[in-house]
Amino acid sequence: MIKRIGLWGFVLAGVAIAAWGMTSWVAPSTWCRGVEMGPGDTCEKSSLSDVSGGVMQTYEDRIAVAREQAPFGVGAGVAIVAFGTVLIIQDARGRRPGED
Repeated sequence: MIKRIGLWGFVLAGVAIAAWGMTSWVAPSTWCRGVEMGPGDTCEKSSLSDVSGGVMQTYEDRIAVAREQAPFGVGAGVAIVAFGTVLIIQDARGRRPGED
């Protein structure tokens, strides 16, 4: 029983990842240090190794990157759902009647 719940949880996580990727693809948003960015805004990208300052990124640059990465999120979510479904089917076929 616990195994089945875990497998269904795995599938639901895949659905959530695919939905998040699709949302990011259709209506991306971006943040800079906890503040949502809008058209025309800029953000200085910093790193732990470069304390003198980083590269300036525009809102448009960051949205373009988000749109480029979104298909990978959708693909990963779909792959997780497919893999989880295969595992659920195999588990169901392997159980004998009356087992739980």
